[in-house]
Amino acid sequence: MMNPLVLRERLDRIFEARSVALIGVSANAHKLNGAPLRILRVSGFAGEIWPVNPKYTEIEGLTCYPDIASLPDVPDVALVLAPAREVPDVLQACADRGCRSAVVVSSGFEEFEGGSDRVARMQALCEREGIALVGPNCEGVWSVRNRVMLTFGSAARRPEFTHAPIAILSQSGAMGGAIARHLQDNGYGCAYLVSVGNETALGLLDYLDYMIDRDDVRLVLMFTEGLRDGHRLTALAERARARGIVLVALKSGNSDLGRLAVASHTGKVATEPAIYRDVFDQAGVITVNGLVELIEAAELFVCAPLPRRGSGPKPGVSVYSIPGGTRALTADLCAAHGVALTEFAPETVSALEAQLPVFGQARNPTDMTGQLLSQPEMFHSTLSIVAQDPGTEALIVQLANRGPADARTYLETIRTAAQSTGAPALISFLGDTLPGTERQAFARQGLICARDPGDAVRWLDWLYQARTILATPAADPGPWEARIQPIQKALAGDASDHATQMAWLGAAGIQVPAWRLLEAGASALEVCEGLVYPVAVKALAQDADHKTERRLLELHLNTPEAVDAAATAIRGRLGREGATLLVQQMVKGGVEMAVSALRNADFGLMLAIGSGGVMIELLEDIRYLALPCDPRQIRQAIDKLRGKRLLEGFRGAPPADIGALVSAALGVAALAQARDLSEIEINPLIVLPQGEGAVAVDCIMRGPQP
Repeated sequence: MMNPLVLRERLDRIFEARSVALIGVSANAHKLNGAPLRILRVSGFAGEIWPVNPKYTEIEGLTCYPDIASLPDVPDVALVLAPAREVPDVLQACADRGCRSAVVVSSGFEEFEGGSDRVARMQALCEREGIALVGPNCEGVWSVRNRVMLTFGSAARRPEFTHAPIAILSQSGAMGGAIARHLQDNGYGCAYLVSVGNETALGLLDYLDYMIDRDDVRLVLMFTEGLRDGHRLTALAERARARGIVLVALKSGNSDLGRLAVASHTGKVATEPAIYRDVFDQAGVITVNGLVELIEAAELFVCAPLPRRGSGPKPGVSVYSIPGGTRALTADLCAAHGVALTEFAPETVSALEAQLPVFGQARNPTDMTGQLLSQPEMFHSTLSIVAQDPGTEALIVQLANRGPADARTYLETIRTAAQSTGAPALISFLGDTLPGTERQAFARQGLICARDPGDAVRWLDWLYQARTILATPAADPGPWEARIQPIQKALAGDASDHATQMAWLGAAGIQVPAWRLLEAGASALEVCEGLVYPVAVKALAQDADHKTERRLLELHLNTPEAVDAAATAIRGRLGREGATLLVQQMVKGGVEMAVSALRNADFGLMLAIGSGGVMIELLEDIRYLALPCDPRQIRQAIDKLRGKRLLEGFRGAPPADIGALVSAALGVAALAQARDLSEIEINPLIVLPQGEGAVAVDCIMRGPQP
């Protein structure tokens, strides 16, 4: 792997380029390999442009060189437009000339049957020569401030650009170009676009790492089909959070057909969508559901402040509504998105009631009535009252059927009310929209225009998420790391051996029931001495999965004779008369949970927590965390489970020891790391009443993958 400082310097050569070699460029500006030259010139690139193609001596008044070796100087970056079969040799020639930053837009590599040899050559070359390679099979990059537009995409063919603190990282060139085009066309702008292509040498997270340190980035938009080195995401997101940078992602490949499409597009096997959902949540990445939402998020975060911190018993969103018919709808939408509504202070309610007609509603969400439209002075005074309520963290101004006209009429009043508090203000219409340039003019004054209450509440949800994320303290891996050393000091052994498993669980701080191994021919009367009945008899984990379904488990046995009979029956069902079985003291009461650690192709070692027994499969009630994680993150994952209601005490049951569940989950994660396990699963983990701990009843461990 390239030294991070060296990689940063070589990426600087791309995004701050002062000289560009266009290798394989065509004189025909209408061709894909001819468009980049025209784009560089039209967009205002001020540096040296050196066309390279032995077919020409001159293109558009520029000297065209036969090869890289004949260039007058070492270019900062090479934009490679040559056919795929020539690309490895072109990159070697660049390295020989001293150029180690390249953007390859050519196709015919990972996505092409028969391209694997080229890929292997390029990867070896980039590693050997230290080449920072964007692509291949990409649309290139934009660097707006420096007018470095290394692309054939038509969205960059413009003389004027708006610079805004937004970086766009996309595994689809078309998607990335569309986002950048819309942001430029509507006057919001952007700073960078990276079409990452096949990620042969550098991946999307390498560019995220770079963008986090740019002085003109405060928002990163990501379109991804999958992250090949996702284990880096949580640490990178923490760095972004420390710099006040918001991360927003659109993830595709979430359905069965979508995952097949990802595989055909990139050759990559897609990870289960629930894992991405949970790791993005853990990392503090806001997720959206479509391209339009990604563009909306950019427009919102560039122009709107985050919700302020209100006071009072129930701070939240204040709804200043002229029509009464949207009150229930807005309340429903807020509840669905988890956006709190302000409970007005008594003084606010009294002040509003003094001005509103008797058929108005002075409580949040309000109904100011259409009477405001014939008494404009009432609009000014009542909006100020709502905005100044101590609980108002954000403001929705819901207009009626002449919404756009009223928005223009009351623009100054709404702007003044919002700016006086620092709260974000969203103007909501009833299905109307303003023209793009006018909407952008409103946004530049901090006023976001929404088509309807649904858009307004959805956008406020994003703003609240960002406020929470940016205020989240850094994760503390200390408790996780502290668990690892005692486990490493425990006796070595085979992960499939029951006694070894129990020793490792104990070293990890995980409680297990008293147990005995019942060998074939042994008497339960002797073996079970010291156990407290009732007991369970079961096949060992290494001998059988799904013991309940296969009837390899007998419960509530109260005598040695019952144990012997159960053992005979289980061996018969197992088809192994000589099988060693496990006799285990039963655990009374508690809530069944499941905790496991597993290795994922995209994110590495992960922790999974869910409802126990068969419910984890039946309800798919499970949450994932990338490792390392801390107790706070584990607790947050538990809070999102449907089984949380059982843990809190359901139908008169005592609350469960959630702290013990968190501790056990931490121990499982540390055990997997310390012993390099490919998988460990405890199901069920019986979480006893508060203060009584948690007990691992059934455990499966698998050693490192060969």
